[in-house]
Amino acid sequence: MKKMNWLLISILAGLVFSQSLAARQLEVDSLTVPFSKPSQPKDLQVSLIMGSIYVNGYSGQDVRIKAQARASKRERSQEKNGMRLIPNTSTGLVVEEDNNSMTVGTSSWARAIDITIDVPRNTSLKLATTNNGVIEVDNIEGEIEANNSNGSIKLTRISGAAIAYSANGRVEVSFDRVTPEKTMSFITMNGTIDVTFPANIKADVKMRTDNGNVYSDFDVEMQRNVRKVEKSDRNQGSKYRVTLDKDMYGKINGGGPEFQFRTLNGSIYIRQKK
Repeated sequence: MKKMNWLLISILAGLVFSQSLAARQLEVDSLTVPFSKPSQPKDLQVSLIMGSIYVNGYSGQDVRIKAQARASKRERSQEKNGMRLIPNTSTGLVVEEDNNSMTVGTSSWARAIDITIDVPRNTSLKLATTNNGVIEVDNIEGEIEANNSNGSIKLTRISGAAIAYSANGRVEVSFDRVTPEKTMSFITMNGTIDVTFPANIKADVKMRTDNGNVYSDFDVEMQRNVRKVEKSDRNQGSKYRVTLDKDMYGKINGGGPEFQFRTLNGSIYIRQKK
């Protein structure tokens, strides 16, 4: 009987410790930071080495930031002799605001930190992450630059302009409105590009995929006479090389600013908003 009681106590103690550990792993660092001139144009920059960035536009004036360290596989695993590793859950969150320009980052280099931010809807964004994360933005009116070296980019309900680059990941963007006369680019080396625009956009489109296809429900007027030719200098006794540009060029609704779509491995979808 005593043996059973001790066994039950040991099990309960283990459950309590596990729950305590899980609670530590779910801790979130939260900050609310105001812009110095909330009625004027403002921008937010977020840069991570590892982790995801989620930005949502809302009707408030302050920037609300939540950061959470992501537990590693080693931290979640059982150590030898019944011992568990107690993780360091600190995010090292760093926020600076100067003259309506706010920067967000972390001092953590060894672990993934996921950051969720609520910003005033009319805020321009510059977002970058390198490893183990995605970039997702929703409900923003402004200019967006998103750079993800190893992950996807998803921008929804955007009013403004965007530049999106991913080395390895899908690029998906949906516009409610676009800023006239603003050039845009959507590039990934390995992944699909899927962009939705209002039906009335005017744009010159530059498209290229080496291993995929291009699809659109816009009436794209293809331009056959704009293919660029690169020629090497013809020096005496040297080779002469002529290279034809592989990009495809077209116009939507008569043309406008250049929108570039480029992927090495994947297809391109240019859609009308329904």
